[in-house]
Amino acid sequence: MPFVQHADRFCSWYSSDPADQIPVTPDWWGPAEETGWPHVGECRNCGERGHVWTPPPIAPEVRDNASAFARWMREAISHQAGRLGGSAFVAHRTEADVALMDWHGPTEMIMMEGANPPRRVLRCRECSSADYPCRTLRMAAAPYRFDYPGHRMEWLWAASSSAGGV
Repeated sequence: MPFVQHADRFCSWYSSDPADQIPVTPDWWGPAEETGWPHVGECRNCGERGHVWTPPPIAPEVRDNASAFARWMREAISHQAGRLGGSAFVAHRTEADVALMDWHGPTEMIMMEGANPPRRVLRCRECSSADYPCRTLRMAAAPYRFDYPGHRMEWLWAASSSAGGV
């Protein structure tokens, strides 16, 4: 979704028509744009002059943290499920936790909050309003931390700075 910046505020432009994703109407009197769509012009959302703005990518450390959590959780589940003499409860619990991992995987979203610039964040696919790892996965992971090494304490609590964005 393209955005248009007007001094200190942002507009978003959305159209279901794939050929109509240009967020600004180009100035008729200005020089032709070098490549792609125009970058400066009249906002198609509010009519004010502005320039096209794209949110920066998610920070590598945020992606690394999400990958580390998912990897640790899958390894911890496998470790628990692979123990000899495990009960039927443990087998079913680990199966349920694998399903939770699939349902509550990370997805990239763009958030607009008030007058702040839009930003890219990793959110839970199922709980879309929660940071990744979401509360459901953090609660499912909590018991494994006693039995499998490598758990990070920040995974127990929601931490917007470690899971949220830029």
